[in-house]
Amino acid sequence: MFSGVDPGPEGRKRPGMARSARPLLVLLLLLAGALRAAEPDAEEPAIRRLNDDYVRAYLASDVARFSALLGDDFTAVLASGVVVGKAEFLRLAAVRPDALDLRLHDVTIRVYGEAALVGALVGYRRSDGADVRTRYTSVFVRRDGRWVLVSVQWTRVVAAK
Repeated sequence: MFSGVDPGPEGRKRPGMARSARPLLVLLLLLAGALRAAEPDAEEPAIRRLNDDYVRAYLASDVARFSALLGDDFTAVLASGVVVGKAEFLRLAAVRPDALDLRLHDVTIRVYGEAALVGALVGYRRSDGADVRTRYTSVFVRRDGRWVLVSVQWTRVVAAK
């Protein structure tokens, strides 16, 4: 033992006790894994904050914040169908949007290891009074321990006729 003292006959019987405890230890480890799998993904709050930052940056035309959020390989599909890269997106982001009372609905976040998808319905009003509804899907990936936005696609929601 650690102290160099012989534990005597009582102490020598303990290895059998350790063998009988192994199944209990395995069961506890399996239960802990199952409980961890049942919990909401620990990354979801971080992704939610980044999504909120994205929306705030949009409303404030905060090009510096967008620049920090976006990966160098970022691409966006705008509601018009036009595909732009990071540089063009930042140029467009510098123009203050005509979006009053913007609200997110039905926000969903799904984390898949090193990738996460965010989807939402967005409603806002333009200064001319027109109501606008779009849906977007964003893709975040974890790089060097940090989440970055690599793709977003906006789709205009057309009113049902």
